[in-house]
This record gives sequence, structure tokens and C-alpha cells, in this order.
Amino acid sequence: MPDQPNLSLAVRVVCLCLLAVAPRALAFDPAASLVEIEVSGLAYDETIPWITRSEQTRKNGVVIEGRRILTTADGLAGQYLTRIKKRGESRQYTARLEWADFYANVAVFEVEEPAFWEGLAAVPLADVVPQSGDLRVYRWSSGRIEERSGEIVRLFVGQSKTSYLRHLVLALSSEIESAGWAEIVVRDETLVGLTASVTSKTLFVLPAPFIADLLERKARAEDSPLGHFDFHWMPARNPALPASKGLDRRDEGVVVTEVGRRRLSDNTLRPGDIILSVDGFPIDSEGQYIDPDYGRLSMDGLATRRHAAGDRLPMRIWRDGAGQEVEYELPPADFSDSLIPEQRFESPPAYLMAGGLVFQPLTGPLLRSFGKNTPLLLEYYATRPPLEGRRGLVLLGRVLPDDYNRGYEGLAYVLVDRINGRTIHHLADVADAFEHAEDGFHRIEFMPDENVRHLVLDAEALPDATLRVLQSYRIPSASSY
Repeated sequence: MPDQPNLSLAVRVVCLCLLAVAPRALAFDPAASLVEIEVSGLAYDETIPWITRSEQTRKNGVVIEGRRILTTADGLAGQYLTRIKKRGESRQYTARLEWADFYANVAVFEVEEPAFWEGLAAVPLADVVPQSGDLRVYRWSSGRIEERSGEIVRLFVGQSKTSYLRHLVLALSSEIESAGWAEIVVRDETLVGLTASVTSKTLFVLPAPFIADLLERKARAEDSPLGHFDFHWMPARNPALPASKGLDRRDEGVVVTEVGRRRLSDNTLRPGDIILSVDGFPIDSEGQYIDPDYGRLSMDGLATRRHAAGDRLPMRIWRDGAGQEVEYELPPADFSDSLIPEQRFESPPAYLMAGGLVFQPLTGPLLRSFGKNTPLLLEYYATRPPLEGRRGLVLLGRVLPDDYNRGYEGLAYVLVDRINGRTIHHLADVADAFEHAEDGFHRIEFMPDENVRHLVLDAEALPDATLRVLQSYRIPSASSY
């Protein structure tokens, strides 16, 4: 009898320990929310733009409210078939891309088959990103869930992996390898974010609040794209800089150095303005503000902090020796407005072939395809300030040998200035210029910096030569743009 109280006490202790452990073990079941995504898409050879091939991208996705699959947009360009697997099963379900925002690097898929959703559970998105502590990173690997810990390094305003947009980014230290493909980052039962890229052992995570804001706006009929600050600024650390403009304050404001470089917006601001506050937040001389949730962050993130294109952000600036209140209207992020578009996600590379001469727009993907062998002049134009009056740049990319273009076969990647006296901005200008021959000839002039100045072609023989080259080289079409 005396032993019974001790036995009862031991049983109670064991039960309490089990109760303490059980919620932790059952808190989050990644197999019920994490899915495997296989994307089949078209890939292109930028230097031979009519050549296509199929490639596959494998990444992760997570079930969210509304029977949707959330993932990153990276790797979805040119996708024509997406299949999703759940719970480590071999069966694949066909998915439909509901939308992909390549500027924000966020995408959502739908699966129509009801059987897919059996046994799956949605994960809520965290309202606030934690600033310290450990998180869990999950992904599917060889039919099983791979789990790794991650320690929060810092929160900062960084650049999107897929565009020039700047937004909140979470840096996470983790031992997980070859990550950056929408692995899910979780604390307790909430999604903290999706991995977007990795450097060494640091994961860069797209935070859940940024994603949630985008999801909410996409759900509204009045959805608008994300906006961007189309101006450059420099810190005003040296007090002599603002003092030279009549502003006798220390540690306040940054100086605008350039406006409208991406040709998105030249409203409101001017070079030389000192920005003192944005959207009600004072800006210090380092270009930082105090965020109510995350502390000191770069002012660049204010363009995407609960804002979208078309929103008017109040700014307090110093101009012409006096303070002024202005409003900056956020322009939509748009690659196509730039002199050299940095990305091309939703269309194949453009080209126009005439008589064996292949014309292409100068774009970021084409420049990157050269790797370390980028022609020096192209690299120069890619880094110099925008050309006044020039809306785009067109290259003579290559010459496919034919009797018609004899003597010009060695020309490659030279910038076109004019054709038949008409300035060339885009491929449509090339097509139009070839409709206006001069005295029976087509005259193609190149930029003054090029080694070759011009070439001349027989206008009457051009159509037959184009058809012959198409047949000889098995090119499906004379143009695509």
C-alpha cells in the first residue's frame, strides 16, 4: 500500500511530460501542406531566337486558403504544363496557373480534381516576420520530407530575384543545400515565407506579409501591379552637402541624383532635391526610416510597403532653399519601358529576318547569354545613361550566308541606327523601313561607334532572298515580335 502513492505520482509525471511533448510533435505536418511542382516549359536560344527546346523545373509549393497552391514565379516563364504531387505519392495532378507576378516573384496554381485536395491542409500566413530565433525549412526530396533548421540573420530591404523591385527580405542561416526553389519556412503552424535564392549557407526568403498583401490585392477587381521608385539617391552623410543647398540640419534626408532612368516616371522629383520624409516616415542621412514592425530599413522598401502602382506617396522635400510638400505617384514596374529591357518572362525572344540578316532587340537576356564574352560596345550601352530620343536598341545579330548578302557574312551584333533614313527603335521600325526603299536599294546605317558604318542591299531581290533563306535554314517564320 505505501508504494501506490509513489506509483501514482510517477504516472502523473509521465503523463504531464507526454502532454508537453505531444503538441510540439503534432503542431505542423508538412506532408499535409507541402507539395512538389514539376513545370514543363519552353526555353530559347537568345542568339538563335527561332530555336526552342523543352526543359523542366522542379520546385515546392504550399497549400493556402481557397484551395490554392502558393509558390514563387521563378522558373515559370514559358510554362505550358504543370503537374503537382502530394504527400510523396507518385500520382501527378495537372495544375493550372492562376496568375504569376514575375516582378514580385509570386505565383498561384489551381488543381481542379477534387481528389487532389483530400488529406491536404492550408497553412496560414504569418502577419509579422519574426526578427530573431530559429525557424524550420521544409521541402520534398526523393519522396520524403527534408527538414532543416534555420537561424534568423536579419531583415532588410533587398531586390527581388526576378526584377528590380525592392521589398522586405528575410535572411536565414541554414545547412540546407541547393535551396532557393520555394522551400517553405515555418514557425509553429504559420508560414513565415518562401525561399527565393541562396548564397553559400544564407537563404533569402520572400516574407509572408509581403506575399499576403499581394494575394489580397490580386483578389480585388481593382488590382494594380506593384510600384517602384524610379529615381536614384545618395546619402547625405557629410553635413556640407545639405548645407550647400541651404539646409542646416544634420543626419536628415538624402539627395536625389537621377530621375526616370527606367523611363517609368519623371514626376514630382528633380535631381538635387533632398528627400526628408516619405509616406510620413522621416528619412535619415543614410536613406533609412524606422518601420513600426521591423525597425530601421531602407526607404526603397516604402514603394512596396502596403502600396501599389498608382498610389500617391506624400513626400517632404527641400528644394530651392525651402521645404515643400509633394506627392510621388508610384509608376508600375515594367521592363518594356527601359532602353534595354532587363527581363522577358511571358513572350519568346523577338526577331526579324530579311534576306538572311537577323535583327534582334537588345535585351537583358540576350546580353546575359554572352556570359563573359559580351561585345564591349553592347556592354557600354547597357551601363551608360539612357539615350535621349531613343526608345530602344536593335541589333543586326547575325547574317545567314546567301548569295544575296554576299560580303556581309561576318557582321554580328552591331547596333543599327537607321534604315533607309528612318531611325530604328524597335523591330516594327525595321519592318516599316524596308517598305520604303531609296532608289531601289535598302541602306542600313549603324551606330557611329561601330566599326562598320553602313551596308547596301538590292530592294527588289529582298523578298525572294528572304523566302530562300527561310527554306534553306528551316526557319519557321521571317519574324516574331
